[in-house]
Amino acid sequence: MRGSRPLVCPVQEGRLAVERAGNFTSVNDYGVLLWRPIGEPDLPALAGLARECLAADGGQPFAADPGFLRGRYLDGARARGGWQGPRLVCASAVRRSGGGPDAAAVTTGLVHPQWRRRGLGGSAFDWAADQAGQAALTADTEALSDGAHALYLARGLSQVFAEDVMQLAAAATPPPPASLPAGLRLSTWEQAGPARFFAVYQDSFRDRPGYPGWSQDRWADWVSDDDDFRAAWALLATVDGTDAGFIVADAGGWIIQAGVVPAARGRGLGAALVAEAVRLMRAGGQTVITLNVNVDNPRAADLYRRLGFTQAGRRARYAAVA
Repeated sequence: MRGSRPLVCPVQEGRLAVERAGNFTSVNDYGVLLWRPIGEPDLPALAGLARECLAADGGQPFAADPGFLRGRYLDGARARGGWQGPRLVCASAVRRSGGGPDAAAVTTGLVHPQWRRRGLGGSAFDWAADQAGQAALTADTEALSDGAHALYLARGLSQVFAEDVMQLAAAATPPPPASLPAGLRLSTWEQAGPARFFAVYQDSFRDRPGYPGWSQDRWADWVSDDDDFRAAWALLATVDGTDAGFIVADAGGWIIQAGVVPAARGRGLGAALVAEAVRLMRAGGQTVITLNVNVDNPRAADLYRRLGFTQAGRRARYAAVA
């Protein structure tokens, strides 16, 4: 599940600052809800709620995957849900990010589309803030809705990261072969080696806001340490003897990352890399192809749209900014 990695935070085991034990009910004009902790037996209901939200809001395709939800709501997290009979209509979770006494708390939540605009999201966020205690609180979502965006802003958070989820549908015509720059040569991960890929990654992204400054080992692990990694679908573009661009795709239907160094932009190299990656992925049995593009990178988003990708949602992170 590649697209989750920029937002994944290590979980610090142990208790959160404030604990609310027991079940309780709330009553409003829309009925009675039972609020209680969410546990492993509730995972199917949680996945069902996530599917309803994903269908309404778009977002990461894996946002309703039980394994992903377990990591966000169960493993090392404290979670609470609001139930109307057997139906889960609201869920909120908070977990620690990193270790140490100053570790931040991260919250995520879901409200069924039919139960929105009733104050549930605000109540769920306030519960998470209460659980966080004095820890700095951030909010992550893999399927951003307009209501969630407004809620986080109203609670004093700012959007500090956002990516559009873009997809090439199974029925979509693959991008046509691009006009290749003269002198272009493509090499795979095994042929070129991680060091050359990393050097082009650095040159392609160093000027981008939020560039993480990772080491080669960390970046290479992020790219390749996954069962879905396909070395033959990782392509390095060399033009007239100079490494100028790269793309990495995997068997989960993801284009993990693509970049072109500044000096080689505007020559059709990015389009050529995407078209070739899509060709390899389709030949390898992939149908829907997904990628994420930062909202502050409209040039890349325009390229993907020209190649047939359409927006399928947004993922984001919110935090208090001094």
